[in-house]
Amino acid sequence: MQPVSEEKRIWFIDIARFYAISLVFYGHFIERIMMLQNPAAAVSYKFIYSFHLVLFIILAGYISRESDVEFGFTKYLKHRFFSRLLPFLVFTAIFMVLPVFFAGDFFHLQLPSVEGYAGGLISTAFGLTLFCVPSWFILLIFSVEMVHYCAFRFLKSSNLRILAGILFFYVAGYWMNLQFDIVNPAKQKIIGWNYLFIHEAVVMYAFYLSGIYLRRKRFLMDTVPKKILIPGVIATFFIVLFTFHLNNGPFNFNYFSSVVIMFSAHGSFLWFPVTALAGSLFVLLLAKITPHQKTILLMGQNTLMLMCLNGIFYHYINFRVAKWVVDHLSDSFLTITGIGFLMTLTSLALCIPLIYLFNRFVPQLVGKPKTSGPWLKNFI
Repeated sequence: MQPVSEEKRIWFIDIARFYAISLVFYGHFIERIMMLQNPAAAVSYKFIYSFHLVLFIILAGYISRESDVEFGFTKYLKHRFFSRLLPFLVFTAIFMVLPVFFAGDFFHLQLPSVEGYAGGLISTAFGLTLFCVPSWFILLIFSVEMVHYCAFRFLKSSNLRILAGILFFYVAGYWMNLQFDIVNPAKQKIIGWNYLFIHEAVVMYAFYLSGIYLRRKRFLMDTVPKKILIPGVIATFFIVLFTFHLNNGPFNFNYFSSVVIMFSAHGSFLWFPVTALAGSLFVLLLAKITPHQKTILLMGQNTLMLMCLNGIFYHYINFRVAKWVVDHLSDSFLTITGIGFLMTLTSLALCIPLIYLFNRFVPQLVGKPKTSGPWLKNFI
């Protein structure tokens, strides 16, 4: 298989990533309304969280370069450090500074204070990225790619092996997380098991392999008639709609009673993958019929940066707007959904100047280490 280069992008994947990051922004805002005991928000939250982060993993697998596993380990680790861990460290540092100037919500952390920073650094070291909560996903992607480096050399020779790998990693990862409940601080007996979300990377690698399998099968790579795509969009949407509420656990993290990948809360062994795969296919099919609009492509090509920039809204804005919405507006599903949609569009639009500035001056620090200039040389 030929690798995907910057010069030969797969446009519908960029569009799908735009939809995926939009769901992250929407979900994090709706979460705040849900936490204020709004039932309509709880339904939206459970629906979106049933598939949106799995979608990111599938997309990552789809565009992965199979030849990368042939790198020496030092070279592979260097690539992943500069494209994943360095952006995580950069945005963590930025978000450590922001509380000095702006009051935000960091859950139990009191910032700025010596105790708050010390607690935040310890939590971050053990996998709870409290300075910028949305950035946790970068650590998960890094770990999934490290699992990929170790495992894929034994699977790449045939599609049958990849399918067997999907089954193996899903069953093994699901069982491990359910048995040991590694991420739950109240039950965790061995401090530090949550490093880089490696426990969750095992089960998520099954979906990463699913993306590789779809790419090998050239899923949606060629022209597909709309008379096939549109019914596919409708069918997959209704599969999610009629199955997401069937996933009633067991959840490791019972506070939300829904899928929360950050806490390895998958729920039902059967319904979790059914809904997650259906939701991912829904977005992929929808992306295939979506026009190549410039702003959509820009955001789709900068989702790693947007994942971190979402922390601005997560920690400083969403909870304030959510409180106002609950106090002043109707609690109907239509109202909550409409406000969530408006907040998502506004938040993404406000990120565009920041995307431009980072890409213009320091792209090497935000996940593009092969770029050179204007302030720094390329790292890779």
